[in-house]
Amino acid sequence: MGLLWHHHLQALTGNIVKITLLPSQNFGQKLSPHKQPKINYNYTHLNGLSEQCSYQIAQSKHLNNADVIILCVKSYQVKQVLVSIAAKLNKSAMIILAHNGMGTLTDIDNSVLKQHAILALLTTHGCARSVPTHIIHTGSGNSDLGLLSGELSVSTIKNITQLLQQALPNVQWHKNIIEKQWLKLAVNCVINPLTALYNINNGDINSAQFVEIKTMLLNELVLVAKAEQYNFNTTELLTLVNQVATTTAKNCSSMRADILARRTTEIDYINGYIHRLGLKHDIATQKNTQLWQQIKQLEAN
Repeated sequence: MGLLWHHHLQALTGNIVKITLLPSQNFGQKLSPHKQPKINYNYTHLNGLSEQCSYQIAQSKHLNNADVIILCVKSYQVKQVLVSIAAKLNKSAMIILAHNGMGTLTDIDNSVLKQHAILALLTTHGCARSVPTHIIHTGSGNSDLGLLSGELSVSTIKNITQLLQQALPNVQWHKNIIEKQWLKLAVNCVINPLTALYNINNGDINSAQFVEIKTMLLNELVLVAKAEQYNFNTTELLTLVNQVATTTAKNCSSMRADILARRTTEIDYINGYIHRLGLKHDIATQKNTQLWQQIKQLEAN
């Protein structure tokens, strides 16, 4: 997803934006002050056409001068990444978090929260990576952007929204991005663990065998969301989940892909987040807790 946004931001005409990319394998490493060679990658468009492109690895000076940092990493990596780059950041830089799940804000050090505006970017664009140097834009979608912590001027909000909209439409600003996060969490807490556990494509969860467990998962989410002062309806959420599963029927969920590739998943910030809120508010979350434990067991194996 990082390369997807990089590609489209870099493609803006007239050199509107200067962009560099820091691959995840470079987090925590000492950044060289010298200019690094550009790294080549292949990009396949929605129409199936491919092209060879390149990105420059970000150096300390780029982080020092950056107005915007977009963190396209897994939820459990957010804390680690910010620890490794926080001291190098421009003090006025905004930080945009682009990940699945909820709860990462509590992982971020207070010094970072006081210094920077933190935003959330939620997207339904599909992107796959066949090999590390080849990404494929698999599906067009929409993106929601909003403020999680700190303050931004009206003009800054307008500028960043327009910039991202120009790069990869459609992008919409939301005054209450947390509500949007809950809606995405509802989808993820059903589709991701079930497809990973049963090793199925997204559309397969719309079969009759999953109706009961989907309803139970969403009932528990509705209860803990209400305790957090957010009101949702199980029937409406179930309709949303089924629609997303239908739209992305042939897709492999990110959690299933992680399990198949023997990578750590974001389960702690999806069903695990529901589990922790259940403990906090003394609300039973039997099915979310069960799926959280089952995925953790798959990771362990």
